[in-house]
Amino acid sequence: MSKKQFLKRYILIIGKLRKKPAGFDEIQRYLQLQSEVDGENYNVSVRTFQRDLQEIQSLYDIEISYNRSQGVYEITEDANEERNERLIESFELFNALNVSDNLSKHIIFERRRPLGTDNLHGLLHAIKNKLQINYSYEKFWGDVSDKQQRTVWPLALKESRYRWYLIALDQKDNKIKSFGLDRISDLEIGKIKYDFETGNIDELFKYSFGVTNDPGIPKKIVLSFSAEQGRYVKSLPLHHSQKEIINTIDEYRIELMLHPTYDFIMEILALGREVKVIEPNSLQKEITIVLKDTLKKYDI
Repeated sequence: MSKKQFLKRYILIIGKLRKKPAGFDEIQRYLQLQSEVDGENYNVSVRTFQRDLQEIQSLYDIEISYNRSQGVYEITEDANEERNERLIESFELFNALNVSDNLSKHIIFERRRPLGTDNLHGLLHAIKNKLQINYSYEKFWGDVSDKQQRTVWPLALKESRYRWYLIALDQKDNKIKSFGLDRISDLEIGKIKYDFETGNIDELFKYSFGVTNDPGIPKKIVLSFSAEQGRYVKSLPLHHSQKEIINTIDEYRIELMLHPTYDFIMEILALGREVKVIEPNSLQKEITIVLKDTLKKYDI
């Protein structure tokens, strides 16, 4: 059996038990069905299944235990649930694209700029070992795009809107900033170490939308959507602080607690007439100004 088959079987077992606990016979039937669908052999004996559980814990830090009172296996601990979901999602995508038949005409990719993931390994090494780094950075604001040399202390990597960013302390002004990985080039990992405590970097972005780090006090924001758009917003929340206030056949209203940064305003504008800002009044005015300026560009 290939390594890919082993990994696929582990993922099938995890996926099955994430939905609900199951006995060995039920898991065995599920693997048999998936074997027929994929044209592979995921069948296991009890002994092999026990080895699989050990491998799953080693690879994914997911503990699967046997509940004797109910006669089922269940996930009792998932230390890195978000990371594991992304790993499994990536493997499933790779597995779907790596089919033997030529399906190129049936898979449509979005044209986009490379994500800069070629620097991921080096940046993670620098973050783990607290090493100073240098690189060229291409900025998009100003009259023309140009590159600047940066020397920073790398703190973390953050994903936002399908892009990856480096969160770092810029030595030029001693401020924490975000840098798009797709705009970083000529990365050099130095030997100078920093010894200060970084604290909980994730906490810095608790009330942020995107990668803008605003140290101010977050604001309560209330948004009203059409019922149709509301179903989408409910299934894919705008922010982790999202709370449902109204959910009727006419309106879906939510409350958020965050900094209304430029990124957030652009998100609101992208929703067009499907959304209305209820609170705060300052955000209402800002959205109105942008919309009026936009209308001035059209001679209708």
